[in-house]
This record gives sequence, C-alpha cells and structure tokens, in this order.
Amino acid sequence: MRDQGRLVEWFDDKGYGFIQPNDESKGRVFLHIKDFARQGPRPIVGCALEYVVQLDGQGRYKAIQVTYLKASQTQKKTHSSTIQPNKQSTSKLQPMQIFAIIYILALAILTVSGFLSGMVLLFISIINVMTYWFYGQDKEAAQNGNRRVPENTLHLLSFLGGWPAAWLAQQRLRHKTQKQPFRKIYFCTIGLNILLILWLISPLNVLKF
Repeated sequence: MRDQGRLVEWFDDKGYGFIQPNDESKGRVFLHIKDFARQGPRPIVGCALEYVVQLDGQGRYKAIQVTYLKASQTQKKTHSSTIQPNKQSTSKLQPMQIFAIIYILALAILTVSGFLSGMVLLFISIINVMTYWFYGQDKEAAQNGNRRVPENTLHLLSFLGGWPAAWLAQQRLRHKTQKQPFRKIYFCTIGLNILLILWLISPLNVLKF
C-alpha cells in the first residue's frame, strides 16, 4: 500500500532525509536518494511524495519506490481525519497512564510499609531516567542513520522497572509505537517486572534487599 507525505528534512550532501506522512499519527520515514522510482530533480524540503514503506535492516521505517506528487494528486487532510486519530490514541493511552500511576504508588506504599527496600525504589527511579534517555538516543540515531540502541537493551530496562518511562518515551518521541514484535515483547517485560516485584516482597525472596 502506497502512502503520501512531505519531505521535512533533507541533507543534500549525504543524499538522504525524512518524510512526515500526511497522517500525523505516524512517525517520520527515512528516505534515500537511490530509492526514487525514477530519476528527477533533487528533492527539496516541502515537496509532496508518494512511496511504499518497509522496515530496513536497522528496524527503521524506510521509503522505497518514491515518486513526486502534483498538487492535484495530494490527499487532502480534513478536520475530522486529523482529530479522530487523536481521540483514538487518547482513549488507548488512558489505561496505560492509570496502570503506570498505580504501579508507582504501589512501589511507594510498599517501601513506606517496609515490604520493599528504599534502595529498590531508588534503583527503579534511576532505571526509568536511563530508559527515557536511551529511547531518546535511539530516536536520534534512527533519524540520523547512526548506530541504533539494541532492542534487547530497551527490553532489559523495561523489565528492570523502566517500563513507565519507556511508555512515556514511546508516546512523547513517537518512537517504537507501531513496530512489531517490539510492542509485544515490551508488554511481556511489564508482566515480568510485576512478577519480579511480587517475588521481592514474598517469603520466597531469600536475598532480602
């Protein structure tokens, strides 16, 4: 299926840039000069393009079979089409917001009650800061074509308690919100982290930290 968007960033000396799809709920797409379907003028920022999206070896969205669009061919964005996705995304995000708040409050209550060590709460807080930073670095690397942060690193941070910050980074940075199976594994790390917390406060924990 072909998609449409506009070129929002272009590095002519390097021959690549980024497309913002007309559907603003989608993240930016990487574009290389060699992926145009046929030769034409050098692209400039703001030009309308039509393309096919695929995942490259680095896990980023890449445009192929790219063609230029005339003004008459550009899909018009209506007010309803821009507002409706936002309503849907808001309704989907609310459960995760509530769940993250409950998780943080539960950790605080367990710490105050003495069931959980204050060092564990401090550790999880640091992990969350690290998680958001790593997501930001991965987003920047994806945009600049640099070496990416390994997905296993992001999943490990989520498992260690950084999943609230991971979710926040996904929404704020519009990063890793559509990629599969990354999303499925991410939700698995949340469940595993909850099991880890339950083990820490259970009599089965012989480490007592």
